[in-house]
Amino acid sequence: MEKLFQKLNRIPIACIILAIITVMYAIWGGYQSKKYQRESAIFDSALVIKNADALTPAQLKEYDGRLICLVGELAVKKTPADPLTGISVPGALLLERRTEMYQYSTTGESVIKGFYDFQQANVTGKGGELYENPVYPAEIGAVTMLADVSVGPVALGKTFVRTLDTNYQYTDRAEYVALTPTASFDNAYGLTLRDGVYTNGDPDDPQIGDIRITYRYVDVKQYAGKMTFFGTLLDGVLESVSEDDAFMIQNCDSAARARETVTGSSSDNASMLYVMAALHAIAAVIVFVVVILKRKKEGA
Repeated sequence: MEKLFQKLNRIPIACIILAIITVMYAIWGGYQSKKYQRESAIFDSALVIKNADALTPAQLKEYDGRLICLVGELAVKKTPADPLTGISVPGALLLERRTEMYQYSTTGESVIKGFYDFQQANVTGKGGELYENPVYPAEIGAVTMLADVSVGPVALGKTFVRTLDTNYQYTDRAEYVALTPTASFDNAYGLTLRDGVYTNGDPDDPQIGDIRITYRYVDVKQYAGKMTFFGTLLDGVLESVSEDDAFMIQNCDSAARARETVTGSSSDNASMLYVMAALHAIAAVIVFVVVILKRKKEGA
């Protein structure tokens, strides 16, 4: 063991560091390469359906249980509605209720007040005074309602519909809206609809414990045009095969382009990592040679 340490001491520390980095790049590059191969194999095993609208009932039955790449346009079959208030938005893919309560909070050492969509803890002021928050009404808290969505005759599983929220920037795809309820709303909180917001207080002068409910939605019109969906067809419903959103939906009208988008990043990453590993290996060799030559020159 002592001889091993003596040999290691002769190797420049820079070479050791570069060698370690080289190995790390090579290992990560290998992982990305395997990821690319795995993703490519999944796509290559899928049945490509270039026009969802052309699918027949017989084909749906024939393709049941298969992986498919489905190209087509989104259509809302049943609009989501809030069971609490009856609020509904025609053409909405998702409808989100946000329930907030006016509560005490802190910023630095200061006690502040504001609307929060979760329970804030009680606050103690500088002088020891206690600011108590009422109980947040979790029973009417935030909820996201999903539409029944299809691509041609194929229904999209709920995981797909949720991806329309997460795969794209939600703040870019949804906005607060002023709505009119489609059903009577009899509630125990005294909430009334004012300018698209349900509230039980004065919006211009909120008090601790006041509640407000707002909505935002994702409109199917924002996804106009053909898209590519990848999943397993089960009883006429396309279900997800991966937790990776990029696998599920691509905003393009070509299965080949969708495959390139998903697998291309893994392939590019693997190539880049292998190049970096090679460069670090070359650098390690150069440093080692320079140091050895310098030591020989000094010894002479």
